Amino acid sequence: MQSKRQISIILFTVRSSPLSYPEKLKKLRDIGYRSIQGGFAADLTPADHKALLDSLGMEMSCFSGSLEDIQRSPGRYAEAMRLMNCDEVMIGTMPTDCREDMDGYYRAAELINATGRELAKEGMYIAYHNHAQEFRRFKNGKTGMDILYENFDPAAVHFLPDTHWLQAGGADILQWLRKCEGRMQYLHVKDYRIAPANYETGIGDTQKQFAEIGAGNLAWREIIDTALACGVKSFIVEQDSTYGRDPFKSAAQSFQALRELGLDKE
Repeated sequence: MQSKRQISIILFTVRSSPLSYPEKLKKLRDIGYRSIQGGFAADLTPADHKALLDSLGMEMSCFSGSLEDIQRSPGRYAEAMRLMNCDEVMIGTMPTDCREDMDGYYRAAELINATGRELAKEGMYIAYHNHAQEFRRFKNGKTGMDILYENFDPAAVHFLPDTHWLQAGGADILQWLRKCEGRMQYLHVKDYRIAPANYETGIGDTQKQFAEIGAGNLAWREIIDTALACGVKSFIVEQDSTYGRDPFKSAAQSFQALRELGLDKE
């Protein structure tokens, strides 16, 4: 694997824009992004997709896909990932019917391991992306994330943690980054902000929001330093909602903040 750009962005962040896919890439490149997290692009073959990225001087940090789709055609994913110089495909969550109880988490680990082992034959990994739900605590004293961590096959399944969702789940971000050392290559980065609206002051009513890097409450210097020490290759900007703000302005703010933290210095 060639070295990756340290700053990347998942295209989910700008999904609300009416621009075409090539136009979105061009606008992100103009901001300064030279890396994206993506997957199969509509109306483009993997070869055409790669050519488009190459023409813009861009790369793909990590691939994306659904567990069900990878289960159906692991070879299709392996071929496209190899073309994109990716060795990891992120799945956004586990099957819905596995989220209901503790047994579901053990079942999810088995399903994800089985699919990951198919990709492992090609020298590739599945990467599991957490939300807050995995930090639900069960009667055995373990959280769902504990169960996944203890039961995923490290030779086939990695983690792709998300800073906002770790905080939202009540987890210690730095502790989980250290725990995942050797089992993660990429990190989703977005801030965790308490909504500024003055009327949202009732006990238990305060709204939590997604935010640009540095616009919330997370300790970014410590997060970046810990992640780098634990082997993170790329910090992938993701913002689930920009609350009506132009998503490209949001993406630019996060890019600049990460540059100021020392990433991707030329």
